[in-house]
Amino acid sequence: MDVYRPAPRRTRRACMLALTLALLLPGAHALAADTAGALLTDEQNTIDIVQRYGPSVVAITVTVEGQRIDPLASLPPELRRFFERMGPDSPLGTPRTYTERAAGSGFVVDAAGHLVTNFHVVADALTGGTIQLKPTATIMVRFPGTARDLPVTLVGVDRSYDLALLRLRTSAERPARAIPIPLGDSGHLRVGQKVIAIGNPFALQSTVTQGIVSAVNRRQASAVSGVPIDYVQTDAAINPGNSGGPLLDSRGQLIGINDAILAPNGTFVGVGFAIPSDLLQSRLADLRAGGYLQKAQLGIQVIDLGLYPADVRRFLKLPAKGVMIVGVADSSPARKAGLHAARYVVTSGGADWPAGGDVIFAVDGKPVNESDDLRDVVYGKNKGDPVRLRYLRSGREARVTIVLDIVPSGG
Repeated sequence: MDVYRPAPRRTRRACMLALTLALLLPGAHALAADTAGALLTDEQNTIDIVQRYGPSVVAITVTVEGQRIDPLASLPPELRRFFERMGPDSPLGTPRTYTERAAGSGFVVDAAGHLVTNFHVVADALTGGTIQLKPTATIMVRFPGTARDLPVTLVGVDRSYDLALLRLRTSAERPARAIPIPLGDSGHLRVGQKVIAIGNPFALQSTVTQGIVSAVNRRQASAVSGVPIDYVQTDAAINPGNSGGPLLDSRGQLIGINDAILAPNGTFVGVGFAIPSDLLQSRLADLRAGGYLQKAQLGIQVIDLGLYPADVRRFLKLPAKGVMIVGVADSSPARKAGLHAARYVVTSGGADWPAGGDVIFAVDGKPVNESDDLRDVVYGKNKGDPVRLRYLRSGREARVTIVLDIVPSGG
């Protein structure tokens, strides 16, 4: 059995002396201060930024009321007549409507009451290819700490770069604390610097996460338009509902708009992508001018030949580099120029490989080794600009000059 015995007085004094000396060692002051409730400098910086700009980040709710559904329409005539005789008391007798809802984030960008968000946040509310809302659609925003949803006007969208600009009905509706978030210079970001994300993931309003810049100029095709964007990659946690929210640096400046995540399991795994602030800066004037903006295109879908197994390339007599056209959009410049998409597939290793389409191997005199080579040239041009293509059709070389135009889209 253990017996507790008080330590001799001298031993207790020694312990007290040792504790006193420990508090005088390097770093001991910070430990004591933390115990008293003080914050580290970096913690205080994050708190200051969130207190200053958190009120400027809104929750966005998009609602689209669906068509009325007749619950009796699919029933056999005998059953339909039976439920109709029951009248309004019938459990199936009342037509129902389906309501579609989407949620995201946005932020104040100027004193006039303009708000920036992602195009994909509001896309379902639009009549295809326009900024007109569907008759049953509404877009509402709510500022933190308020209980009121405010209707907004859609000013302009840029589908190519997944951007949208909203406006409050009057600038007076913007709370005094919701000040514009200043635009930073994303061109000078350094990998490893701190970033702060503010948004509304899973409808949890005003959620703050922190991380670092994991990479810059991380080129990825926009999931909305296919246009390549040099994203800011971050490990600050962002999830569904964060879309359109700001990514801030340690000075509180906007360096990105949270746009997408790599989510093999449906939620955040440490890889998020933000549209760089410099891109927003370059598109903001056009967004304020209003309208439905998107880049002029060829109107084709392609696949890199480098992805094909060597045996399939040999069988089809394809080069090792270049891109095969696998889709041509209706009413597109490519369709008008007569480009051909793949017409059949070849199976190898349990996978189907498109075949029979035109193979592009040069654009404006530059080699096309993969799809990014083609995209870089095409998306560096504007509507009305010519693009010179060299391609193979059934093994024979051909050339064509195509004038870029806007490809009709359902939005």
